[in-house]
Amino acid sequence: MKLAGKTDIGMVRSTNQDTFRIEALDGELGFALVCDGMGGVQGGDKASAIARRTITSVIRGGCTVPVTDSSAHDLLLRAVYEANRSIWLAAQADQELQGMGTTVIAVLLTPDMAYIAHVGDSRLYQLRGEQFFQVTHDHSRVQQLVDEGVITPEEARSHPDRNIITRAVGVDRDVDVDLLDLPLEPGDKLLICTDGLSGVCEESVIAEAVYGLPAEESVEHLVQLANMGGGYDNITVVIVEM
Repeated sequence: MKLAGKTDIGMVRSTNQDTFRIEALDGELGFALVCDGMGGVQGGDKASAIARRTITSVIRGGCTVPVTDSSAHDLLLRAVYEANRSIWLAAQADQELQGMGTTVIAVLLTPDMAYIAHVGDSRLYQLRGEQFFQVTHDHSRVQQLVDEGVITPEEARSHPDRNIITRAVGVDRDVDVDLLDLPLEPGDKLLICTDGLSGVCEESVIAEAVYGLPAEESVEHLVQLANMGGGYDNITVVIVEM
């Protein structure tokens, strides 16, 4: 597998509160992580940094071969739970950091499976052949409105509540984590991104860039496209090629 990633401050923000990590692990395994911090400039930076450090440490220390469904689920949950606790405790110790949190998409990769832990509105897409589709389900206010039939997906892109998420790591003492098992085949590509990309670029445009370019070129091109669309938020893109 090949992994490539890039993060960019965008055209408007003064700091980059996104973080990511991509690593090759022992035994043909891989790990990818994307976080989008929230809670003010200082809080967002700190929350995403704590999540990256904690989750990476747990995955590195706990990943053993062979990976089973059960062992992957347990490891990902432990990693996100520990990150949640660390962020929450840091916020309790500093009044200025109250309410800080971060989105998380953590992916443990084997040659034939992606095990995904997901909280927030960062997204994971899969490209198989010419089919490109969103795998994760946003934990956001506008997604709730779409699910309820109140607004359309097109209206969600410009809705005034589009930046409100309904779940985040570190905001509360406990966190609800979605676990997904995604079978992989040779030739599949995965895209993990923050809403600095998905909130600006149409899925058809993203799909074309993922489909038509190698991973390293694709992440660069997608960041450029998001900035050309206004770069209103930090932008982070990770691509996995099987």
